[in-house]
Amino acid sequence: MPAMRHFLRWAIAGVLALGACAGAAIGAEMLLDDPASLATSSPPALLGPITESGRTGWDCAPERAATARSASAAGLPHD
Repeated sequence: MPAMRHFLRWAIAGVLALGACAGAAIGAEMLLDDPASLATSSPPALLGPITESGRTGWDCAPERAATARSASAAGLPHD
């Protein structure tokens, strides 16, 4: 009986693996059939390029915190 149980476990694992492979293949086929999903996108209009001095046109709290020189200036909690 233990040999049969071991065989059934391997059979179930094989069936699940084949099902996962088939699902991935079908998903890839659906992606490749839609040319709009493969079109290159343009960069967002709201964000400027990131340079050494930060993003141009962004003067918000997260940007100021990211460029802060110390943890207290960035508003991080004290441990």
